Amino acid sequence: MRSLKKIIPSPPVWVFWLVAAATFAQLLRTYAGVYAPGFGITKLIVIGQEFDQRGLAPFRATPKYVGSFDRWGFDGQHYAQLALDPLLRDPQIKIALDSPPYRARRILLPWLAWLGGLGQPAWILNVYAALNLVFWAGFAVMMIALFRPHGWAGVAGLAAMLMTCGIIESMHASLTDFPALVLMTLAAMIGGGRGAGVLALAGLARETNLIGIVGLWHYRPPWWAALKRNLWLGLIAAGPMLLWFAYVAWRLRMTSSLDGSNLDWPLRGIIAQLGQFAGWATDGSIRWSRWYTELYSSDHLHALLTIIAVLTQCLYLLTHRDWDNRLWRVGILFVPFFLCVGLPAWESHFTVTRHALPVTLAFNLVLATRARRTWPIWFLLGNCFVPYGIHRFATADRLNPVAPAEILLLPPLPRGPAASLCFGSGWSGPEGSPRRSWRWATAQQAGVLLTNPGRQPLEAEVSFALQSLSPRDVAVIVRGTTVWAGPVTPALETAQTSRFLLPPGPTLVTFSTPQAPVSPQSGDTRKLSFRLRTLEVRLSAPPAEPGTGP
Repeated sequence: MRSLKKIIPSPPVWVFWLVAAATFAQLLRTYAGVYAPGFGITKLIVIGQEFDQRGLAPFRATPKYVGSFDRWGFDGQHYAQLALDPLLRDPQIKIALDSPPYRARRILLPWLAWLGGLGQPAWILNVYAALNLVFWAGFAVMMIALFRPHGWAGVAGLAAMLMTCGIIESMHASLTDFPALVLMTLAAMIGGGRGAGVLALAGLARETNLIGIVGLWHYRPPWWAALKRNLWLGLIAAGPMLLWFAYVAWRLRMTSSLDGSNLDWPLRGIIAQLGQFAGWATDGSIRWSRWYTELYSSDHLHALLTIIAVLTQCLYLLTHRDWDNRLWRVGILFVPFFLCVGLPAWESHFTVTRHALPVTLAFNLVLATRARRTWPIWFLLGNCFVPYGIHRFATADRLNPVAPAEILLLPPLPRGPAASLCFGSGWSGPEGSPRRSWRWATAQQAGVLLTNPGRQPLEAEVSFALQSLSPRDVAVIVRGTTVWAGPVTPALETAQTSRFLLPPGPTLVTFSTPQAPVSPQSGDTRKLSFRLRTLEVRLSAPPAEPGTGP
């Protein structure tokens, strides 16, 4: 079958640079949009109230953006704190971070921020927040070099890679994933001992990226010479990381285990995510009549698009082997890692896209080299999640500092005063992210008060999502009647009560569990029963009794 490159003339080089320049302009617009006087661009670090309060003294004293409704923040805040003390000398660091030995292993970006900020705390935090953009500039040049030989398919691959979801997620929360990918990719492009030296830096940014050593290894005879060279390359790549790990262990004197909490049996997390999507697809969460806007704005639909895109990428790499391509060899080793990502990571499916970044890069590059007539199908399926990421980052400057609605009353009643719903006793305060809100039950019974202000009774139906730290049983009780009961696990589960009568006045809806609350083992001093999220109440008039008329 003829290649598309033989049918369509190749584009001039300025087209590649124009795509990169247009993308860079959009990224700059977003970074400028999140800038706030006194805070700089620290909104992109996603700092939670909990870690601000127990942080290092310079961290607490430095003006920065802290989410007013975000208790825990996100991973980037821990590396930003490390940038204020990259030698780990402050004993407070054992309390300031969620997992000090684990976070301290990824020291490259904190060191770069400390150097770029010249030791000044406010500068350091802002330099750290800008590092992903700095790495993006270098990444764009690398991508032009990789995709330029492949014609218009290369232009499309370049455009898809420059704003793919995993990169957007890393930039959106100032994470280490994207800079580590850039260094790992550069190592594969350079090869040899110098490539192994660059890979050592990638390992200090994110230790899992040492998998990239397979892109540098020799796998052809003479085998003894190849083995000796591979061992030498491995020592160059892993040596600095092992030395730093030893320093971390000596300085912190804390135990640390391998982080396997995000891993599960192959495809189990994906299957569980598909089950959740089935619920969203049938309960009205997705506006199917407006699918053209839902493609880039619906969080629920993007979960399905993420599954389709990355499974397509994995399938393509498995069926289009290219052993001489170093980036294919790296990407193919990340395929089983991605397939084993468990439901806790899939719960925030945008997070999964950064785990799959090496797969996404290898897919788009290998696909561009084989631009045949089936190319458009593979390209669209493998990159169908990209529009959502672009939209999400383009609107990052519009994040509302007010928490999203904890409770939705659907639909609003056309007549009479509006019903109301509020949390009663047994709950912690509201927590959340810019897209979701939730509360933890801190007792075995936690109530929600639903009030009908009218004179006529109504019927109510409550849907919600529950999650617990350990398996437990939960029941929803209204006036002594159980309207829902079932097991709750660490995996997020959606549920819906049976319909119940809502007479005029207040009605207490009780969430009850026979098991006692437990400690979360994450530095949180509370004891927690279960987490309630996405609480929706649907109201309607009760059915007319037989024999009655209007």
